[in-house]
Amino acid sequence: MLGVAACIIALSAQAATRQGGCYSGADIEAEQAIRFQTQVMVVSDICRDTTYTSFSQHVREALAGYQRQMVDHFRRTGGGSGERVLDSFMTRLANEFSLAAGHQSVAELCQGSATLLATANGFANSADFRHYIAAQMAAPNRPPYLACK
Repeated sequence: MLGVAACIIALSAQAATRQGGCYSGADIEAEQAIRFQTQVMVVSDICRDTTYTSFSQHVREALAGYQRQMVDHFRRTGGGSGERVLDSFMTRLANEFSLAAGHQSVAELCQGSATLLATANGFANSADFRHYIAAQMAAPNRPPYLACK
């Protein structure tokens, strides 16, 4: 049975290789932020935890910027209405993560997600979240992206 972190990495790699077009560094950072946001949302919902509400309030400025970046990315890569494509992308991520999480009991998922929720709770502001996401860009387990030249 995959742990939460392994599910996140697997889903990130699958989705990153399925997306069309190339990614700038800002696009990759934005996508990783959207993935984190979606994962916190799903886990908070399943675990009946208030982390997502607090997280989204503390980092709303950064989330809005990352969402604008992804809308621009989707427009540049032929996605048509960037807002619609972003909504679809986030819905697909949430569904994929929910399905992957369904292979565990709620208790196992919530216990295994404690670090994710603690990380999300640790952001006091948008700058903290941006710093965290930027650090994730250098992580060796970051999913592969087709970089723009």
